Amino acid sequence: MEFKILGKTRLHIDGNDLDLGSAKQRGVLALLLYYTGTPVPVDRIAQTLWRGSTPTEVRGKLQPLISRLRGVLARSGSEGRIHKDGDAYRLELAAELVDYHRFRILAEKGRAAAAQNDHQRAKALLREALDLWQGRPLQELDGPWADHCRDQMETFDRVPAQHALLDSRLHLREHVEVMGEAGRLAREHELDENFARLYIQSLDGLGRYARALEFHARFCAHLFDETGAEPGPELRGVYQDILRKQAGTAPAEPAPRRSPPRDLPRDIKRFAGRADLLARMDEVLESGLHGQVVALHGMPGIGKTRLAVRWAHRHVDRFPDGQLVLDLQGFGPGNPLAPDDALGILLAKLDAGPVPVTGQERRAKLRRVLDGQAVLVLLDNASDSNQVRPILDATAACFTIITSRTRPFALPVHDDAHVIHVPPLSATESESLLRDVIGADRADDDPAAVNELAGRSNGHPLALKIVAQHVALRPEIAVADLVEDFKGPEGLGILGSSDDSDDENATLSAAFSWSYRELPADAARMFRLLGLHFTTEFGPEAASALLGEPVSTTTSHLSTLTKANLLQYGAMRRFRLHDLLHGYAVDLVRYENSLGAGKTALTRLLNHYLATATAACQRLNPDLSPVPPLEGLPAVDPFAADQEALDWFTRERANLVAAVPRAVSHGFPEHAWRLAANVHEIFDRLGYYEDLLTCQRAALKAAMVLRDREAQAGTLADTGTVHFRLRQYDEAAQAFEQSLAIARELNLTEMAAIDVNNLANVHLERGEILRAVGLLHNALDSARSLGVPSLEAATLGQLGLAHRRMERDDSALEFYTSALAIWKRIGNLRGQGTTLTKIGSLLHEHGENEEALGRLEAALAVSQASGDRSRTIEALVAKAETHYDLGQFEETINCAERAIELCADAGTAKDHARALHMIGHALVAVDDFAAAERNWIEAVALLGGTGSLEGALIEKHLTELRESSRTIPDPRDPDVRLSSSPSKEVTPR
Repeated sequence: MEFKILGKTRLHIDGNDLDLGSAKQRGVLALLLYYTGTPVPVDRIAQTLWRGSTPTEVRGKLQPLISRLRGVLARSGSEGRIHKDGDAYRLELAAELVDYHRFRILAEKGRAAAAQNDHQRAKALLREALDLWQGRPLQELDGPWADHCRDQMETFDRVPAQHALLDSRLHLREHVEVMGEAGRLAREHELDENFARLYIQSLDGLGRYARALEFHARFCAHLFDETGAEPGPELRGVYQDILRKQAGTAPAEPAPRRSPPRDLPRDIKRFAGRADLLARMDEVLESGLHGQVVALHGMPGIGKTRLAVRWAHRHVDRFPDGQLVLDLQGFGPGNPLAPDDALGILLAKLDAGPVPVTGQERRAKLRRVLDGQAVLVLLDNASDSNQVRPILDATAACFTIITSRTRPFALPVHDDAHVIHVPPLSATESESLLRDVIGADRADDDPAAVNELAGRSNGHPLALKIVAQHVALRPEIAVADLVEDFKGPEGLGILGSSDDSDDENATLSAAFSWSYRELPADAARMFRLLGLHFTTEFGPEAASALLGEPVSTTTSHLSTLTKANLLQYGAMRRFRLHDLLHGYAVDLVRYENSLGAGKTALTRLLNHYLATATAACQRLNPDLSPVPPLEGLPAVDPFAADQEALDWFTRERANLVAAVPRAVSHGFPEHAWRLAANVHEIFDRLGYYEDLLTCQRAALKAAMVLRDREAQAGTLADTGTVHFRLRQYDEAAQAFEQSLAIARELNLTEMAAIDVNNLANVHLERGEILRAVGLLHNALDSARSLGVPSLEAATLGQLGLAHRRMERDDSALEFYTSALAIWKRIGNLRGQGTTLTKIGSLLHEHGENEEALGRLEAALAVSQASGDRSRTIEALVAKAETHYDLGQFEETINCAERAIELCADAGTAKDHARALHMIGHALVAVDDFAAAERNWIEAVALLGGTGSLEGALIEKHLTELRESSRTIPDPRDPDVRLSSSPSKEVTPR
């Protein structure tokens, strides 16, 4: 029996193929087989097999396919099972039954046999492994993710196995057979030095020295033409051996070769300057300290990776146990590489045997493998410190170089990294690079022109390289004439220099003008208008609004731009414009200066975002009073489901946040405050508080410009809500009071009631409970008289909290129950989730844990359905605390860890600390004291030390733990419990 994904997805039993159903069903099975034993999120399945559909839409299609696949597995007798793990599916199946995983097992055994000089067995194992590779892997799957997987499988699985098989066959003196196979593979992989080396060694073994040297010369010439690089040390060594044999000075038997990982890209011949940076890296290396980390940061294309590779080649002898290079994909068309995936790739590169499933196991294994080894690790294109820190923990024994566009602020603090900024090239270095490409003779003919070219490129290596190539390909034209060309409207001149621009990046993209000149007129106009877009990522609808043409026409122009490499496809039918190219488009719009057309396009764009945001907000909040509409907005199709609207806000987050201040600065105040008002409740739901403050500060400016008192009142109320979420109670109270004053002045009774409710919440958090209760009853009376059920339910919930603070839990439960009934009646999932969490927490504190768990599970379900990440976190932490009281420590840790994952995008430091606190208690309960200590240390740091009650409490735990008393206070004791009061509801307007 064998499941096959190295080709068409098949189940082969006793010489026959079992029917696996439709193409989509086979595609789902292929994904599960590829990740055998590992949960595959529904999001991944959706992006791969139903591109353009949301996870919610996919779930309805996926469930019957999973059911049918379970039937297939049952009939196969494979004992395979498909399990539901949260929002993911996991296939439990013996890895040997899947051809790809069996390939990896056989290949690993083959390389191990070769390392023990058992080349006969290595040959048999590797040949058996490669025979499994039949056709295009993952044939049922298409799209960027599948293409990336196939590239990875080819690069890190198949090609290394082919290298190893040919190497063992050479040891067995099968020179004729290797010559034919290696020659074929060398032609297919024309820049692969290993295949070239193996082919040359086969010729060497047959005594065909002249042919070997001729091939070597051709290969090196082609390599230099394509990459500007010389061959590596292994190929040079083989070449020198053949020369010695021709001269009769070669040793009788070659010394056995070691094969540590050699991942370094080829060093380029043309490398200008950077002597000071290379020297600083030398100083770090020579410091003699163990496991040093160097972080290189700078703008895109500034040469960080080239610098790292040049330095590494200069010191390759200091790392005899290997050099590992990994692109973390922090910036680019794909998603950043997850740290756990990066650890798996590093283990695969080291041929360290089967890769463990969990990230913790991978870190531990990588530490063991690298212990005592002199290895260089280059982590290229990192997104931020969080992406690299788990990898640094596993590679602590290595000299590590990190490159990133962003300054890694956390690395010097936590990892003692040496942070080096990579600036633009100096004028001298820039000229040196230009001279190297165009030739010294031509440069000497007009040094002033070369100097001006270097200055106009502003020291940016990417621009310099393209400029130099442009000049080199036109030897018949004087350099001075080409400088004049660059001064034209579409050359470097439109970008100016850093001396006359307040945007340094705007001077870096000009070299792309040659691609721009080749565009058809309509596509060129599309490209220019993209300079008006707020960010570099957008959907076709936004581009259509800019262009003022139908989406079908716009998509055609966008496709033209992608073919010209001026635009990239993103996920979910979206497009991504490189930031350098975006700067170039901005400058084209500035130069064109067609203010009327530009303002018209920007109006259409803002209309698009405001109209769609309004429709999405109305779908998610049908019970809230709508924001006063703006006349002239285009009609948009209503959202069919809540999740669809929520997904739109999530996708467009960066664009919406950027649109509000842009609207203010470009004279669109009416759009600005309405956009901020429509995104408020949803961003509050998603926990994007800093984004909300950015929007509301700009919206308040817009409302002041308009002298629109109602808009000012609403914006102030929204601003107060965000300050309240961030526990900035003084700022929140001030904003609510200002809003209330305007609402009373304008007789806006509903808004005034909301402001009173929100002020009551502030007093409640300050401990002024009686004052808060009085205000809440006033707000409740207003809500009932006005007939606003959402305000009535929110106020009842807060009265429940007030009564809990007064230890009147019976009354609190009555208020919560009344609030829940209203939320259910009006269909508000967010309100239901909040109130169910409060009820569950109350029941838990009274020891009614089984009933509490039922309420909290219901709370978690509706909070997830509403997309409210903050409420989901609260429900998960409350569940963790309840599981702990039931003695279910594994479930405690699971719930708390899920909460921590969400805290990366939503939630507060206190939420995160509560989850870590509960994990610590559960770990103590299972005698894992070291892990408990790590969690509590992190919790104290998140709480800002021991200045708070919670921080002091956890520090007390740590003291007792370190004194080995193991007597940790019971978290169920209300005197020592980390504050877990129910969530506080601030009513949106």
